[in-house]
Amino acid sequence: MVTNFIFTGFGHSAGKYSISNKDLFKAVRTGQLKGFNEDLVLHSKNYNEYLLKNPDSDPFEYFVGHKMGFYKRRHVTPWPPTREHQDMAQNSLDLLVEAVNMALNDADLQPESIDSWIVSTVSPHETAPGMAATLKCYFVNPENQSPAMTLTSGCAGFNKGIQRAIDHFKANPEVNNVMLAHTETMSHFLNENNNFVAHATFADAAAAIIISRKTALNSEGVINQVNYHDIKMIDSVGVDKNWNLYMDGGQVKKRAVINITNVSKEILEKTDWSLDDLDLVVPHQTGNAILHTVAQELSLPMEKLYQEAQHKYGNISGATIPLALSMLKHSGKLQEGMKILCPTAGVGGEYGAFSYIVPKASKKIKSENLPLKGKTALVLFSDSKLGVELCDKMLQLGCTVVAHSNQTNEWSMHLFQRQQSYPGLILNVETLNSAENANKWLEDNFANQSFDYQINLFSAKESIYGILDNNDVIQWSSLNQHLSRKLLSKTKSTCIILGHPSEFVTSLTTNPLSELFLGWQGLMGSMAGEAISKGVTTIWYTPGIYEKMTAYMDSNMKNACKSHLNQKYSGLITEIVDRIIKSLYLLKVKDTKDTHLGPLKHRVEQFAFRTACEGNK
Repeated sequence: MVTNFIFTGFGHSAGKYSISNKDLFKAVRTGQLKGFNEDLVLHSKNYNEYLLKNPDSDPFEYFVGHKMGFYKRRHVTPWPPTREHQDMAQNSLDLLVEAVNMALNDADLQPESIDSWIVSTVSPHETAPGMAATLKCYFVNPENQSPAMTLTSGCAGFNKGIQRAIDHFKANPEVNNVMLAHTETMSHFLNENNNFVAHATFADAAAAIIISRKTALNSEGVINQVNYHDIKMIDSVGVDKNWNLYMDGGQVKKRAVINITNVSKEILEKTDWSLDDLDLVVPHQTGNAILHTVAQELSLPMEKLYQEAQHKYGNISGATIPLALSMLKHSGKLQEGMKILCPTAGVGGEYGAFSYIVPKASKKIKSENLPLKGKTALVLFSDSKLGVELCDKMLQLGCTVVAHSNQTNEWSMHLFQRQQSYPGLILNVETLNSAENANKWLEDNFANQSFDYQINLFSAKESIYGILDNNDVIQWSSLNQHLSRKLLSKTKSTCIILGHPSEFVTSLTTNPLSELFLGWQGLMGSMAGEAISKGVTTIWYTPGIYEKMTAYMDSNMKNACKSHLNQKYSGLITEIVDRIIKSLYLLKVKDTKDTHLGPLKHRVEQFAFRTACEGNK
């Protein structure tokens, strides 16, 4: 038997805005981009011959698409890229989380099965900690001790990551799965750059591949792999301390062609393959000027050179090779037995290559995805649409749920009906409107019981919109303070209180809701210190305006909340449910922003990067 290192899960993501060549050509004609000589192309014999078969092609599309090989690219903001928009947009970590999630789903592997995490990038969302360490927080529980390694490496980042992963496998026999990913937001380097070549070439995307140790009768997966460094390229292309791209195109092409050609020949020789043996060359996709020249140097048939990632996504540094492999996998073109060569060269002079044989498909064992299995949760004030959907989802994930309903209404009736389908659901109806009856309810039902999780959904109740005077505010503040303190001793892991976006709105003349939730939040902030000393995490989670809420919420309040959160559209309850549940057992949750009020974690839905730039399309 042979020990192999094979790719078992593939994922990729890209910036949400597609930037076409027509968009860039418009910028050329308005003077925003420089360096393109339209007249020179118009009088080109080759262009006029091209027009005979492509009569709708303009000079820019011909040059950038047909000659350079870039037809589209994706950015995290609309064009032109600006620091103001990028600060509110998705960043390299956001793209990375999406790609990793796709790879895990493709492998049908649970995050806790990943033994090590390796991420490479030259456009991190923050200087420290390393991105791999932060990535883990979106997928595994806080007790997970698997190592996380971050490489500051550009075009060769994925290739260097493969070497690190294989070294890690060999040094640690117990390691079976390594998450290897590369992510970039290259548009951040173009804010002060007006050269059309840079804007036509670079883009924003991430890709992730799971490498797994497997035994088989024959060698497959990664066969050979090398990494080198060409010091002659050190000043040819890079990003300065102000995040501005610099590039000597002529020198980059010269050295990249030499390096990619030489390392391709070396790997073919090491693997004992000829060009005829190769099914595909999947290179770092730098553009036709380099790749077509390399193909000529190698006498490689053009049909064996895979460039679809370049055509659709542009040059995304070290993410291009794994993104291309992910595209092949998800389009059904990655067939078992295929022999693939993946060479790369680029920023800093790093270059290398690896050979890969697509392994025979093995039957996947469906992994159980029940992150709440064996856990118990108390859901207070569950009698709302949000409460019902939350209880439903938690039950599906294996949790035993005690759902408290404050009154008999249509939502508590939904929960009654679900008790037959979910043995793990215990419905407890008790009108809690004073500390006295709350005390009796707790003593009668939970005197000797504790819960892993406690979730308070008071803010989701439709009845709170009837609170109009200070007496109501005082009554409900007193009750929630009492419940919070009493239930703290019965909570073992996480306490989540659903806030309300009105807490941000203090400018309206009459806003009792804001007063109620700010007061309650202050209490939870003081209690969080006591909670954390007992090993309990306290989270105040503030959603935006979501469906159903708008039907009975004052329009002035609704609009003020949306304005503060930069929210244009009402959110979906299913999205809020997903974020609440993940908050129970993960340190970070996608599409939310964390701040800390002392030991209290304040988690707010992050609408800014979804809506801030939409008016600039």
